[in-house]
Amino acid sequence: MSRTTSSLIIRAGTVLGLVIGGFTISSSTAATQSSEAEKLNSEHYIELVRRDVRQDAREIIGQQMTFKQDEAEKFWPVYERYEADLNRLGDEKLALIKDYADNYKTMTEDKAGELTSKAIELDILRTSLLQQYLPKFQKALTNRRAAQFYQVEMPLLKIVDLQIASQMPMMP
Repeated sequence: MSRTTSSLIIRAGTVLGLVIGGFTISSSTAATQSSEAEKLNSEHYIELVRRDVRQDAREIIGQQMTFKQDEAEKFWPVYERYEADLNRLGDEKLALIKDYADNYKTMTEDKAGELTSKAIELDILRTSLLQQYLPKFQKALTNRRAAQFYQVEMPLLKIVDLQIASQMPMMP
């Protein structure tokens, strides 16, 4: 595993640790009384770390793909649009994790079903996003080079998924 890949895993784990750390205090009285400034600081820090994770992903993609100049000029604008759409899904996933944390100690059957359905929906949306962008990456590159990109991108997405799964406490 390269230094950049392990850095990506560590940063993803840091984000999740910050969010999931809220499981222990989110429903307590102390959490209710925490200042708005602390909440904003945490959210700002999470956003900074998330940006670092995506930057590491960009570095890994660049290292693995070794683009020629003309490929890079066509690929990176498509990737930036893809990444913006992926970030929107990431925001929804983060909101889902926060919802899980907020309801962890008082989880109802209905809420458990709602959260599970939303998690599956987000996975389907991400797969649809990959499918939606495939022809765009194929047009920017070639079919073979787009396949190589997907060979890099899909495991990176799974690394983050595994980090999330390893940090999430089992549904009560």
